[in-house]
Amino acid sequence: MSGASGVTLLSTVGIIANPASGKDLRRVIASGITVTNAVKENAVQRMLLAMDAMGVDRAWLMPDRSNLSRRVLDAVAGELLSLEVAEVDMPYVLGTQDDSMRTVTRMAELGVDLLIVLGGDGTSRVVSKCCGDIPILPVSTGTNNVFPQMIEGTLIGMAAAALATGKVTVDEVCRRAPRLDLVDESGVLVDHALVDLAVIDVLDTAARAVWEAESIRELYLTQARIDSIGMSAIGAKVEPLAPYSGRACRLLLGRGGETITAPIAPGLLAELSVSEYRQFTTGETLAIASTPCVIALDGERELAIPRGKNCGVCYNPDGPLVVDVRKTLRLANRREREAICGAVRVQNDLRIGD
Repeated sequence: MSGASGVTLLSTVGIIANPASGKDLRRVIASGITVTNAVKENAVQRMLLAMDAMGVDRAWLMPDRSNLSRRVLDAVAGELLSLEVAEVDMPYVLGTQDDSMRTVTRMAELGVDLLIVLGGDGTSRVVSKCCGDIPILPVSTGTNNVFPQMIEGTLIGMAAAALATGKVTVDEVCRRAPRLDLVDESGVLVDHALVDLAVIDVLDTAARAVWEAESIRELYLTQARIDSIGMSAIGAKVEPLAPYSGRACRLLLGRGGETITAPIAPGLLAELSVSEYRQFTTGETLAIASTPCVIALDGERELAIPRGKNCGVCYNPDGPLVVDVRKTLRLANRREREAICGAVRVQNDLRIGD
């Protein structure tokens, strides 16, 4: 890529591969498949090989306690033509979501053009907390995957390369994903969710995944899709809400409402009673009524709210920049075809002139 001063910059991609995604409690209480580290390693290898073939200069990998990225480095050694690949140098690795946030911060300092994020909704949320204006390309390797895209690794690498090398631009192929902001009584941001924020009356965060449908009292969604698994599917049973619609919705759950049946985890359908449904948009803050409670963000319990503490949820349209992979591939391919056709026309003109 070229900077504003005309200086050539290295095209650089960061890869966050969460070794813990796709392995939570839902493998025990439901029928979720286990996404092994070997599967993730192979996917990252294919991404790197594609980026190498497409002219990316450098890729940074997140270090992890399972040595997933080290095995990737060993696997591609001798296979890459020009792509430089290395782990980000981190002073310590904890094996928690803090690793992802610290790595993203470091990758931003290293000047990555975009971040490929392998995981589920929760991994994308963690990355979105500190990626700023760096576009993210979320890849599905988790359990409830509403936010990440399920696309083959080679195509992910090709799309990342098209953006990193300037064949397409951020303005052309990225858009802001909305988010749900959890705010305190002063309106100060506490945390956020990208897809779903659930208010749970079980005061326990040990088992992070949400699977007891009867414990959910309030549910806030940026999208409600009938083709999804998890909290988003609950909302879709009442009224589907498309991604990027400019609105969010809230459901109040409990006894006395209309009964619905929704897939809250792979192979696990649950009955829930919906007593109230409403949509809301930018500028509105809806107060959380069910305290004390635990707040689950994108399917994972994150924090406890004590009795009497006032918190609210608001719709924020200015979440992370997200790469549209299909649009990126279509646009890059069109430009390559136009260039080829232009070159062919020039050659034909030269032959005619001869």
